[in-house]
Amino acid sequence: MLLPLPPFGPELVTYATYLGLGPVAWFLYGLAVFAGQRKMRLLTRPPIEPVRPESAPSVTILIPAKDEGERIRACVQSALAQDYPNFSVISIDDRSTDSTGSVMDELAAADPKLRVLHVTEAPASGWTGKNNALWQGQKLATGDWLLLVDSDVILEPDALSASMAVVLRKKFDLLSLLPRLESHSFWESLLVPLAASAASSMYMIALTNAAYMTKTAFANGQFMLMTRKAYDSFGGHERVKDRYCEDVEIARILKTSGFRPRVSWGNEFAAVRMYSSLAAIFRGWSRIYYAAQVGSPWRVLAAATFVVLCGFTGYLALAWGLARWAMVGWNSAGYWVIGAIVHLALMTSCLATLYRWSGNPRRNAFLFPLGGSMLMVIFARALKMCVTKKVEWRGTAYSHTMASELTGSTPTGARAA
Repeated sequence: MLLPLPPFGPELVTYATYLGLGPVAWFLYGLAVFAGQRKMRLLTRPPIEPVRPESAPSVTILIPAKDEGERIRACVQSALAQDYPNFSVISIDDRSTDSTGSVMDELAAADPKLRVLHVTEAPASGWTGKNNALWQGQKLATGDWLLLVDSDVILEPDALSASMAVVLRKKFDLLSLLPRLESHSFWESLLVPLAASAASSMYMIALTNAAYMTKTAFANGQFMLMTRKAYDSFGGHERVKDRYCEDVEIARILKTSGFRPRVSWGNEFAAVRMYSSLAAIFRGWSRIYYAAQVGSPWRVLAAATFVVLCGFTGYLALAWGLARWAMVGWNSAGYWVIGAIVHLALMTSCLATLYRWSGNPRRNAFLFPLGGSMLMVIFARALKMCVTKKVEWRGTAYSHTMASELTGSTPTGARAA
């Protein structure tokens, strides 16, 4: 027999357990990933029903920035270049000590659609800087819709028009896009897509688009388009003032209140370079994992367990099978070798697809032993934050305790999902 089964006994149990954790787990994960990807393909080019200029609702684009220097220029210019017929832009300079504010002022002098708000005072106790900046900026907004865009995002000219076409046709209250992940270094290309994929799985973001999953919702603050009515209904950023993942909280609040938040792939409509150094990747993603679950460690622990038991075991099984093959022959080791090869093939195929969807090279999937090990370091940093409540951000460590339950105005006027 080419591939005999292990003999009955402990080895058969061990091998069956390995197959469940390895090949079977990655096969099921691949099915879930592709099903989720289909649910999140909401935008089309051109839109199925384009927004007519004469009936286009007004939109205010809000862009908060702190110490972005010249990098803010490309973001604001891409916002001003939108082909949507009825929009304005408010850029918010949040106490920058570099040229951020002057760049904004220069662009505003050349384009009447842009208004600049300079925030000069530190936020009140309990507020994060970004939430305070957006709270101050939205007070000047006049649009029927608000589009929140991070300062490192570059929009394609039709990003707003394509998004508005979808929300108006589908009657969504919030639409958040997942931009293409731009990488300018090896570590960015290897780690950022892997960390983003882990987050997508940990928080089951595709289920945001399932109306029956009322407690599962996700949004990406890099691009969040929502109705002014929905924003005002829950109290806006004042309601989530102490959240570092306020985007996720906003989506959860809206969905549990009967509104219709949705998340979509936005690879073709926006791009973002999240972090420019390895240290920044470690700090940023550990903070995200910590904050998205309000300091709860359980999903991070589950993700770390998956990486170890369902990822690294493939290499251990292959090494074990090859060693036994050399010592006792194929008939006593071949099933381990074949199982490991199937395991690693399925895992690498899934990871290569995720890298491709993010706009990064598929070959990075072959470097999972390196990328996965560094992802474990990020998980460890996030777990440390869960214990110490010391959040590291922009090179500074400080205490931060988030309330497990949010307080504020009660959402009203929501539609059934």
